[in-house]
Amino acid sequence: MIVNRIIDKIMKSNKIAITFHVSPDGDSIGSSLGLLYGLRSLNKDAYILCKEAIPEVFSFLANSNEIDGESTTLRENTDLLITLDCGNVERLNYNITVEEFKNRNYEVINMDHHITNDLFGDLNYVDSNAASVGEIIYQILKMMNVTINKEIAACLYTSILTDTGSFRHSNTTSVTHNIAGDLINTGLDFSEIHRTIFDNKKFEVLKLQAIVMNDMYLACDKKLCVMKVTKDMIKNSGADESDTGELVSLGLKVNTAEVSVLLKEKDDITKLSLRSKSYVDVRKIAEKFGGGGHIRAAGLAINTDIKDAEKIIISEIEKELIG
Repeated sequence: MIVNRIIDKIMKSNKIAITFHVSPDGDSIGSSLGLLYGLRSLNKDAYILCKEAIPEVFSFLANSNEIDGESTTLRENTDLLITLDCGNVERLNYNITVEEFKNRNYEVINMDHHITNDLFGDLNYVDSNAASVGEIIYQILKMMNVTINKEIAACLYTSILTDTGSFRHSNTTSVTHNIAGDLINTGLDFSEIHRTIFDNKKFEVLKLQAIVMNDMYLACDKKLCVMKVTKDMIKNSGADESDTGELVSLGLKVNTAEVSVLLKEKDDITKLSLRSKSYVDVRKIAEKFGGGGHIRAAGLAINTDIKDAEKIIISEIEKELIG
């Protein structure tokens, strides 16, 4: 069984690095910090590998200060790298090229819940039935006889909470709720975690939200909600690029909308986030452009400016809505 092989490899390793995808979210951060805490409780020399600073909203988690954007390369004598929530080598959150990765002298365990994962590790565990990587890490830690204390529970609960949209998304299962229940039983203040993540916004973030919503519109017979974030919008609101993550979900609040798309203007590309309510497979759309994700939540990038990307994505979504 692959999980047993993964646990065996972890237990035999001495220095372990943990990383995840670029632009980390609650799942990647929560699952990695939960795993970090668990490995250290087993007296493993473990550390986080990340070239970006942690989003401020997750700074309440144990050991979050170690995600400071300064650990960009593997430390000497690292014999194992564990990657979480990342589908391919190109999106790993440390300084390495694909060629360097191929010629590495350390082993890689790749754990994910996205079916589009490239299986780039020496050991790969991809469970597309898991609502979040936090679920996978919970099960791994339990099998390693790690005591799930409140610190670990807060990390894993954050992972699950954010990737299920507060248990709203269709990826939520009875297993998800059972694990969440076990985490709450540690004495975790789950209500405070929800408030900290979802009801604790900076003024600048709300101002950006207002600007984006003022410019949003409906297309495809009101079944598609289109939103855009330009560089000027970010500048005028005083917000940061990292403050755009939750905006795409606003579109699904429109009663007629089945799909919501958020386009984010970058220097030479446009990044897009897709969400759907009930029947459109947005992962299928994202995969056409080399992106991926889940049936109801996916992301992609188009190598063009935001105006052209807008036309392209509306055309693709329209095909799915009609079909």
